[in-house]
Amino acid sequence: MTTEPGHSRALVDRATEAIGAALRAGASVDAVASGARELAALAEHATPDDAVAHAGYHGLLYELHERHDPATYAVRRFLCQPAYEVEEARILRARAHDPSFDVPEATSAALRERLVAAQERRSGLRHPMSAHLFEGRPSHRDVLVYLEHHWFRSRGFHRELTELSLSLPPAEACRVVANLHEELGEGRPGRAHPELLQRLLRHMGVPCEHEHRPAWPEAWAYLNNRVRCARSREPAWALAVVFSLEHGTPATHGSIHALLQRMGMPEPLLEFHRIHMLGDAAHAEAFMQQIERLVVTRHARHVLLCSLDHHRALGLRYFDRIWREIQRQEAP
Repeated sequence: MTTEPGHSRALVDRATEAIGAALRAGASVDAVASGARELAALAEHATPDDAVAHAGYHGLLYELHERHDPATYAVRRFLCQPAYEVEEARILRARAHDPSFDVPEATSAALRERLVAAQERRSGLRHPMSAHLFEGRPSHRDVLVYLEHHWFRSRGFHRELTELSLSLPPAEACRVVANLHEELGEGRPGRAHPELLQRLLRHMGVPCEHEHRPAWPEAWAYLNNRVRCARSREPAWALAVVFSLEHGTPATHGSIHALLQRMGMPEPLLEFHRIHMLGDAAHAEAFMQQIERLVVTRHARHVLLCSLDHHRALGLRYFDRIWREIQRQEAP
């Protein structure tokens, strides 16, 4: 859906004003409902071919996700839900007539094969940026650009696991919480995985405070999608994403680990990447087994494959943007 820029700007302005009113102390129920309606109306136009609406929507959604204010959590989540539903409908509609996303009947082995093949087709390690970083001769600055966005992609995984656990029955939620327990350092102070990554990034001079925000719509869209999927009432949306993240981690983190070793980084600072390149294959298998238990209807399998494809597409679009930034810095 394309819209005149002036109309898109008006949609962004209305949504911004309505969300601001909804988040004010003492806001009325009507004000909160209006904020949710205006954000959903903006979501209808928030596709990459409408740059104004796309950037405006994802910027607002990202702020609703990232705002660290427990007092407004319930309101912020309510504001997002109708917009999430608009996005989910659009993602499914775009793939509704593509047989590659339809699985009428499938054994566990067949579904597993489909998922792994879909993941590998859009592997980030095949991207030109990855070839430059991991097989070429990247400058120190190139690596810093990449690692800054590696921080944005890594720091919120524990929150996504938490959100996913809320939508699952106890017998399945406990498996996600076990992963979350590891992600948070198994109760040991200073051992949470974001803290381990911060030690490396601070040593290298990469901004890595939790208040530090990405500035690109491509980053917002990718990160927003992860949160939306984690919160969905249909677990297949989230299971596709967490499987993708865990399945790809060993190779990606192994490549980063080798790159950092070549740069002479101290081994104790590489612990974050060492943990993930060695341990996440087991996490991917655990999520695959949850998929086999929970994703059992034709519709849920369709959602699963659509979610994986959309997640990977957004990830590659984000990689394209990082790659352009690296190339811009390298230009004479």
